Amino acid sequence: MEQANSSVRDRLLSRLPQPENLPAYREEVSAALAKNEKTFRRQKWATGALWIYVIGFAVIPLTMGWLRLDTRNGATYGFVAFFMLLFGAVELLKLFINRNRVEILKELKQVQLQVLELQASLVKGTGAPQKIL
Repeated sequence: MEQANSSVRDRLLSRLPQPENLPAYREEVSAALAKNEKTFRRQKWATGALWIYVIGFAVIPLTMGWLRLDTRNGATYGFVAFFMLLFGAVELLKLFINRNRVEILKELKQVQLQVLELQASLVKGTGAPQKIL
């Protein structure tokens, strides 16, 4: 079991960027974070539009008494409205999860860039590369 953990560790550490490639990696990270932010804003607008539609189509007719739930058509409409609200709630949950994912990714990349800057400063200070990890 220990060998499996060390091989996973070695594979993950081999994918880390080197301090020599810091400017290129910084550009790559900023481009990826900008893309994630743009995607998140698009999802935020889509979820907002979905919620406006759900409220307009499902909740308002039911609360205003425009449909009677004791009739067959009213019961069918209530059933559809329930699933629309459920679908809207799932989309809202996905939005919250994605927002937290983007925030954690930003923090993680910021820490990773700081570690790379420290490694680069160590390399410049001593002349020989040293590994922090």
